[in-house]
Order: sequence, then structure tokens, then C-alpha cells
Amino acid sequence: MKIRVLDPHVAERIAAGEVIERPASVVKELLENSLDAGATEIQIVLEDGGKGLIEITDNGQGMNPDDLALSVKRHATSKLSSLEDLERISTLGFRGEALPSIAAVSELTLLSRTREAESAYEFQATPFEAPRKPAATTFGHFLNSPHGTRIRAVGLFSQVPARLKFLKSQAAEVSQVREWVERLALAHPSVGFKLLSGERVISNLRPTTEVNRVQAILADGQTDYPILSESGNDGSPANPLAPIKVRAHWLQGFSSGQTRKLVQVVNGRSVRDRLLQQAILQPFKQALMPGQFPAFALFLEIDPSELDVNVHPTKTEIRFLNSRVVFETVSRAVQGMIGKHGAPAFANSFSSSGSSYSSSGFGGYDGSVGSVPSWSVTEPGFTESAPLPGFATKLSETSAQPELPEFSALKHPLQAGRFVGTLFNTYIVYDQGQELALIDQHAADERIRYERLRARVFSETPHPVSQALLIPEAVQFAPELRVELEQRLSWLEALGFEVELFSENTLLFRGIPVDWSNQGIKMRLKSLVDRTLAAEEKPDSHSRDNLMDEALFETLAREACHSAVRAGDRLQPEQAAAILDQLFTCEHPWNCPHGRPTVVRVPRSKIEEWFQRRV
Repeated sequence: MKIRVLDPHVAERIAAGEVIERPASVVKELLENSLDAGATEIQIVLEDGGKGLIEITDNGQGMNPDDLALSVKRHATSKLSSLEDLERISTLGFRGEALPSIAAVSELTLLSRTREAESAYEFQATPFEAPRKPAATTFGHFLNSPHGTRIRAVGLFSQVPARLKFLKSQAAEVSQVREWVERLALAHPSVGFKLLSGERVISNLRPTTEVNRVQAILADGQTDYPILSESGNDGSPANPLAPIKVRAHWLQGFSSGQTRKLVQVVNGRSVRDRLLQQAILQPFKQALMPGQFPAFALFLEIDPSELDVNVHPTKTEIRFLNSRVVFETVSRAVQGMIGKHGAPAFANSFSSSGSSYSSSGFGGYDGSVGSVPSWSVTEPGFTESAPLPGFATKLSETSAQPELPEFSALKHPLQAGRFVGTLFNTYIVYDQGQELALIDQHAADERIRYERLRARVFSETPHPVSQALLIPEAVQFAPELRVELEQRLSWLEALGFEVELFSENTLLFRGIPVDWSNQGIKMRLKSLVDRTLAAEEKPDSHSRDNLMDEALFETLAREACHSAVRAGDRLQPEQAAAILDQLFTCEHPWNCPHGRPTVVRVPRSKIEEWFQRRV
């Protein structure tokens, strides 16, 4: 078959397909352009879910006639001028592909006016036709057009039926657009966003603070769930990166079966990064029921030279120069947040007119939006640096929140309580003066026993008993990681693995811990090696959790469950006190290993509401 150069129109369609998949792709690209242009108010209008019309209007800096003409040419951009700029990207857009790609699959019209211009200029690009030169409009409403830019994309994919037929219903496409609008709105809370489908307002987000934007979007405006906000890390070792700033907002008490409320923002860019997602979810593993995910917004600031955003045309994927340090920093920040605030659950929703009750929150925090701090901690060994260029101003303006007093490490929050008795032979009841605390005796004892078993597995001397493999298993790794992996073989041996370096890029496993099964052993060993390389140099309890295999976790959790005090067992006061004392020496005292809460607190004010002592 003869090789030939593609027709330019075909090439344009192929290139457009990498960037523009559906109406939401168009909206994302255009919104990023508006944000880069300094817009503070953006309106999005859809017709037929975006298939008929997508219109974006902003109050940004606008474009002059020459820039309008260049804007639809591929790889024309105002955001890069050299290769060095590509290595320190601080804008959302930079590839110069969005407008040409949209113009290749729709009828594109741009109307723009700079602050210095007396009138707006219109530019139109029809698919597969050479764009005409821009000209100053002679229509009065163009002359009086406000500063900023309006972009209209009509008939998306009308000339590409193969792509058009894969679009979903109007409601589904609007939902996808809304998700992107909200993701970008979370990343830029100082900007107002208004989304309309026809004349119906789908979303209207006014400029606000970061925490209020998180409350509005993650909680859908509900106030039952407190927003906890913190930033920093819990002491990972010095690293070669510039200071990493982490801000985290957790909608405490809320969980769902989807990950759509997991938000990741890196240097003002909304991304979907698997490494960051795992860094968030791993600490939640024992704080939520299986299959449930938190509502959590992570904001990460890092020197632009330490990450690559030019991974995919959609710019939603990124790579970190030192992914291990980023993973550990984020994971520790989340772990510290859960350890500090991750329960007891508050019984904060009760219908006084009936008997329905729901526990809808966790927390030793009052939940008031105004008292949430925003603070940052640099990695040890580094001093606080100046704000990173290009995004520091916007982030600092939108994240400023009143300071919270520093929390002390309260190991036993119920220590001032008075033992009242047990309820239904299932719950330990404590009177704390202004609160009533209920402790699930089985869940609490299960947590205590699980952590004892886990500590025994990871610290047993001599090493845990191993079982020999009939046929040794070989696991390959990148040759350049050989020295690092060789230094960490003792970690695996401490867990009960019999392992040796077989070649420059191969580990040979001759034995595994007795708690391990042979099911799926090849993939699990490969995963173990990956987790070993991803762990810190001196694995503490958090790093050991990262090494723990799912099957081993289930084995320990099951043994803890079966040996724990049961619901229905009658406890003596000294037994109840012992459970309480031991529970709050645990790393994760607020949940059983599978995520059920161990403690629920009922404020006195809530009890008085039930009896209508308070209106």
C-alpha cells in the first residue's frame, strides 16, 4: 500500500478528534481560554445539549483583529514563545489546538473587544472553508458590545456523522458539561460561572471563597455535612522538590458509590490523575465502607518545572518529576486530616415529629464554613518560597480563610466522660456533660484487635512464618531501580517473603507469608513490588499500609471480627472502660477495619431539640 500525505481536511478532523470528543470538551477548552484571559464572569449557553449551539461569553481581556485571525490557526498561541516556556507552564492552555479543532467540527464565530478598542470585531470560520479576514462590525450592538469575548460553535459534528452518532441524550450531554463547569469553578472560585440549557439555568455560581465554592458544589448546597479544610503534610522526609503546598477540603460524613466528587486541582488546573486519586483514597480505605468514596477536593501547588502537563491533548493528565514524593506528601496530608478529624460521628439529623434518625456527619469540628483555615507547610529542609509565577495570585486571593486555632493531638476525646452503662448489650454509653457518646462495642473491639494483628505481622521478631512456593515466581522491574529495590528487600523479608535478586531486572519469590493465598499470585507480587518502590525510605505505619495486600488485609480484618466482643455480649464496667482506653490508642480509632463508625456523639442541644426544649 502506497504511503501518501493526508488531505488537510482529513488531517484536521483527526487532530480535532484528539481534543474534541463531545460538547463538554468544547466547553472545557473555551472556559480555559476565558480563564487564561483573566475573565471574572463567564456564561455558558447550550442548545440541544451543546449539539445545536455552544456559546461562551466572558469579560476577559479580549482579542484584537490580528489575534482573532491567528486564533483559529493550529499551534498559534499567546502563552508560549520558547521551549523553556513549555517547561514552566503556568497557563491552562498552551497548545494552540482548541479553536482550530472546534472550527474543524462546527461553524465557529468569534466576537471580541479589547479594553482599548472602540468596537468589537467578528471573525467566522466555517468547517473546511478558509476563514475570511476579520472586519470591524458596522452593527450598533457590536459597536456597543462589552469588553471580552463571545464564542459560538454551531452544529457540532454536523459534518462528522460518525462522531455525532456516539453523542448521548441532551440530558446526558448537559450533565457532562455541568461536571466540567463545576470542576473548573472549584479550581477558580473567584470567577463567576453561569450555565444555561436553553433558557433554563442549570448552575449559577457567584464569585466566592474556595471553601464556600467547595460547599456549594461538593455538598450541593447542603449544610448537614461539615467542610473540614487543612493543608500541609505530616512529616515526610526532605525531597529535591520546591515546597509543595497542599490544601484539602473534606465533606465529612458524606460518601457515595462514585468518584465524581473526588476533585484534583494542580496549579489551578483541574486534572484526573491516578496517582493523586490513590494518594487520596488509600487513607480512606479504613474510614469508609467498601465501594464508597469520599467527597474530597485536593488543591496542589508545585513548581511548574516539576511536572509535565503536555501529556495528552486534553491536558487532563499530568506527570510529576518525583511522583513518589508527591504521593507520600498528599497521602500523609490526607491521613493526618482523617486522624485529626475523622470522627466521632455526630448524630446531627433527627426528625422530632417522628422516629426517623440518621447519622450524617463525622467530626470533632463544628462545621461552620467561616472557621475553616487555609494553611501551607513546606517540606522539611526547605524555607517558604515566593508564590509561583502565573498562578500564585489567583490562588492566594481565593483561598484566604480565617485561621483555626491549632488542634492538639487529642488521643482520648472521651476521657472526661462518665460511664453510664450499655444499651441493648451493644453500645457503651458515656455522658460527657454536653454530649452523649455511643460506642459500638463490637466495632471498637474489632478495630483494637485488627491493629494488634497488623502490628504483629509487620513487627514480629523473628520474621513471620513463610510458606514455600512449589514453583518460584519471577517479577520483573526496570533495571535502573535495581539498587533501590535491593536496599528494600529486607522490608519484604520482614513481611514473610522469601525473595532474592535473580538478575539485573528480576526478583525471584520462593516463599510468601502464610496469610497469603496463591490466588492471582503473579499480579499481586508485581503490585507488591510496585508498592515497595513507591513507599518511603523508612516505612512507618502509613507506608506499611501501602504494602499490605488486599487478601492479607481481609484475613486480618476477618480474624479481628471473629475474635472481637459481639453485639449482645453483656460487658462489665471495667471491660467497657478497657475497650474505650485501648480504642483511642489506635491509629484509626473512629472506624472498624471495614469502615463502620465506632463512635457516635449526640450533642445536648440536639437532645433538647427532640424534646422541644429548644425551638
